[in-house]
Amino acid sequence: MYTYQTGNQTIDYKIEVVPNRTDITVQICDKEGVKVIIPRGLNENNVRSIIARKATWILKQLNGSQPAEEKPAAPKKEAVKKETAKKEAPKAAASAAKTGSFEEGDKFPYLGRQYRLNIVGGDVAKAEMTFRAKFIATVPESWNEQQTNEGIGQLLTEWYQGRAGEKFQEALKSVKKAADNAPESVKWDELGEEYATTQDNTIVLNWRLLTAPLATIEYVIASQFTNADELFEDAAERKQWLSDNTLNAF
Repeated sequence: MYTYQTGNQTIDYKIEVVPNRTDITVQICDKEGVKVIIPRGLNENNVRSIIARKATWILKQLNGSQPAEEKPAAPKKEAVKKETAKKEAPKAAASAAKTGSFEEGDKFPYLGRQYRLNIVGGDVAKAEMTFRAKFIATVPESWNEQQTNEGIGQLLTEWYQGRAGEKFQEALKSVKKAADNAPESVKWDELGEEYATTQDNTIVLNWRLLTAPLATIEYVIASQFTNADELFEDAAERKQWLSDNTLNAF
């Protein structure tokens, strides 16, 4: 049983993992209470973000004591092999949450690994994010819960985006060793549900791909200009992450 606190109210919920499921559903039942049904690959932090966004709806259903089921989220789209000359970007399973609730010890993915969040309240005028084997968010002690959540969300976004260019170029460098026709550079942007796209003959990656391992990022880059399944002997392993995970950085 998991617990989420919103204001002075508490939401107790269970998580059920269904391996072959492609959507996310929140159910409110008389006997089981709140149950979140998710695909394999989502972590507890992903679920907490969902509970945070649906808290008002959940509390309304609980207070009404009526069994209910939220409409499933959009199905997760998997990367597919492209046969046409013009390469289209594989679709992401879901875009990252615009807002979330952040707590000490929450984990966030970076290059395929999970790192904990440490929240420090200090006598500072401006919040900042540092990374030393974990995310360390230093926020003003005067901030309330809403300010802290919004501030940490912004700090994390800026932190990921600040590393996107360097890490994506690092992935491209590896791709160029395997493909002579690889581009000289790539860019990053806010792409919603797309992993990547091509704009004006330039490959543009979703900055949230930093949550994936470098090998997966290399696969996505290659898929924009060649047949990535034939380029990499371990292509199946590289793209498996895209099927098992979402791009929900936070």
